[in-house]
Amino acid sequence: MANQSQTSEIEITLGKYPRVYKKDTPFWEDLYNYFANPTQMNRAEYNLICSKRDIKLWTTLNMKPHRSWKVSDAKKYFGIKGAGKELLNDFMEVWNEYQDLKKELKNAQETGKQIVLCV
Repeated sequence: MANQSQTSEIEITLGKYPRVYKKDTPFWEDLYNYFANPTQMNRAEYNLICSKRDIKLWTTLNMKPHRSWKVSDAKKYFGIKGAGKELLNDFMEVWNEYQDLKKELKNAQETGKQIVLCV
């Protein structure tokens, strides 16, 4: 779009959020499903919030949040790697990018224009 002020659409480039926009992760799949059908709960955001708590417990206190929790499941879901502080830092990058994307979506929604996600 050459001039967005004259159109009724706002483009949001997902390329600015490479940690969130990883097509091969279940996190992106859940987020995409929410974007396609926003009447359902945002499972990706729910998992992100719970995983923030869980990964902080695991990396700072070496404590499992519950008996069946596995750090490898969180790593696969978000496409993150590492151990200890490195894992927490990698996860927090995903968290911060998601918060930035969410803020951009909210600002675009407040304009009343249609939001177009592009790569």
